[in-house]
Amino acid sequence: MTVEHADVVVVGGRLSGSAVATVLARAGRKVVVLERRSLPSDTLSTHVLVPSAVAEAARLGALERLLALDPPRCHHVHVGCGEVQVLEHWSSIEGVGYGLCIPRPEQDLAFAETARAAGAEVREQADVTDVIWEGGRAVGVRFTSDGRRREIRARVVVGADGRRSTIAARCGVWRPYRGSRNGRGAAYRYMTDPKAGTAWAATMSQWRWGTTIGYTFPTTGGRVLCLLMPPAERIAELRRDPDDGWDALLAEDPDGIGERLRGAEDRSKLRSTAETISFFRASSGPGWALAGDAGHFKDPVIGSGQRDALRFGRRLGEELVPLLAEAAPDSAVDAALRAWERERDRECLPSYHWGCRESAPKPPATALQREVIRTFAGHPEHLGDNFNRARTPERVVGPGSLVLGLLNALHRHPGQRGTILREALDELPAELGIRADRWLPSFRASTSRPSERPGFAWPASPGP
Repeated sequence: MTVEHADVVVVGGRLSGSAVATVLARAGRKVVVLERRSLPSDTLSTHVLVPSAVAEAARLGALERLLALDPPRCHHVHVGCGEVQVLEHWSSIEGVGYGLCIPRPEQDLAFAETARAAGAEVREQADVTDVIWEGGRAVGVRFTSDGRRREIRARVVVGADGRRSTIAARCGVWRPYRGSRNGRGAAYRYMTDPKAGTAWAATMSQWRWGTTIGYTFPTTGGRVLCLLMPPAERIAELRRDPDDGWDALLAEDPDGIGERLRGAEDRSKLRSTAETISFFRASSGPGWALAGDAGHFKDPVIGSGQRDALRFGRRLGEELVPLLAEAAPDSAVDAALRAWERERDRECLPSYHWGCRESAPKPPATALQREVIRTFAGHPEHLGDNFNRARTPERVVGPGSLVLGLLNALHRHPGQRGTILREALDELPAELGIRADRWLPSFRASTSRPSERPGFAWPASPGP
């Protein structure tokens, strides 16, 4: 068996894996990235880079490659909820005031090529099968490539191999310690953009109607990506009849997303999932760490996954660089990995709760919600800060907006006052629970809050 050596071996060569590798390789560390598939290849994922994610791409040196794909620069974010329409400029993050939507095959390749240019060795079609242990510490991985069994010994093993992470399974953390059962499914496809050449082609939109949340994202080649997130049980309907089921969902909001996409042609194959469980895994241990979706996943309804994959992939690399350069003791490396995990969890927990609330199978366009959203009309850059992660969700939609929205709902919809008050009271425990997590943080806390839905199903760990 061939045995090689590296400072760090990264399993998974897409966003988070490429981010880790780029930072380490740029600092002169020997990094080997093992990607199971060939690149470019498609993956079931969100595709959107909000401005804070674009800023991360710039930090890594990948933005030039992304812009070379000629995606539209979307300077605006829009939320449509019945008659309430809010249009804002994105807040600028590190000088970046636009978002991008790029198909994942091209996007993943751009980040992998950035890692290669920094000096990382990115190997494709390399299937990792096991973690190598010595004295209770991860010291490398076993994998197959070109039909041959191989080993790489490394100071640190990073699993960036997605929700069904082999590294998580081999490190004994397959089942998340905290999670929330998904209430919404996700289905998306690309199509020609009937609004190409208009302001809509520079605007990322969320649409709320009935029991569904939908998104439209202008993308490369004069096309638009549409993501629909109905209650999870409706995904089966879409799979049985992708075209008629799709049209039926859009027809439920004829003046909103239906109008936005009217005349769209050349629709791509429907991609869908009803399994978008949000979770936290234990993500660090002796000689190992889990990056990206391998360690933490938020429902795609909030569009934060790619931003966090890049940001905390970069942060993991930055934590490791000085320790590897100085040949720090194992205890110092492990402490840094744990501190990185703590930082990630502290920053991601508010948006995790937001995703849990948005993915509840409840009508997303009630009178109360419409009036809360209406409080943002006329402001240049406030509501979009939720998606952009410029501020925490509870600071964006704070007590002032909630109280004003409630008062306006009671005033504008007198016939629904009982329903409105019950909805407000139902939301109060979630508000308090979210703030309790912020005010009383506890590392790897498994306590469920009212925003979460317990009882999520999790598949059996993959075999050896």
